Amino acid sequence: MGKQRAVVLGVMLGVVLVASTGALGAEAVRHEMSFFKMIYVSTFSSVIGALDMFVIFGCSITAIALIIEHGMTIRRIVLLPELSVAQIKTMFDERRFREALEFCQADPSFVSGVVHAGLIEAANGYEAMERAMGDAADERTARLYRKIEYLNLLGNISPMLGLFGTVYGMMNAFGRIASMGGKANPEDLAEGILLALVSTFAGLGVAIPALAAYAIFRNRIEQLSMEAALVAEELLANFKPTAAA
Repeated sequence: MGKQRAVVLGVMLGVVLVASTGALGAEAVRHEMSFFKMIYVSTFSSVIGALDMFVIFGCSITAIALIIEHGMTIRRIVLLPELSVAQIKTMFDERRFREALEFCQADPSFVSGVVHAGLIEAANGYEAMERAMGDAADERTARLYRKIEYLNLLGNISPMLGLFGTVYGMMNAFGRIASMGGKANPEDLAEGILLALVSTFAGLGVAIPALAAYAIFRNRIEQLSMEAALVAEELLANFKPTAAA
């Protein structure tokens, strides 16, 4: 009987412990602030904090739009389309140079622009054509680099904006401590500290994807521009003096 009572008491004690733990867990879940609630509270906690967070939000929207636009325009099918290369090659093989010049002038692709620059200098010899193609390739590559430079700018500004919110939030928290004679409660400091942490998180959340996309697009531009220059040189190989001879 004594053993049975001990077993029953142990089971009852376990049930009570489990129930109390579940109640405490439910209470903690009830009082836990969601991620979006933290962003909302930190954004509208003060005027300066709101301005800082809205600027970071604007940077994030701009970065997303730029990444989408660059992803659609900086790719092989746009800069180095196989159809354009094949059509230019066919015109050269059939010695329809005037049509090839007009086609390259109307085609917006990278390789057509380089070939067009070379064809314009055809009357001045192949060396002039090579120089013109090199200058055109460099100019178009630099234009693409300038195009993606805004992602680099956003990637460097966003952490600074987050740091601005961090400094302001900590100033707010320590100012509250000073105004209360060093006896501030945690609730009095939570607002400033929350602004500091959320602004830092938001700034990094914009900077990391923007800088990663900038590196990806920069490598892609370098690779595709080199390939386009080589393809253009191969297309105009028939203009070399040795080939003509």
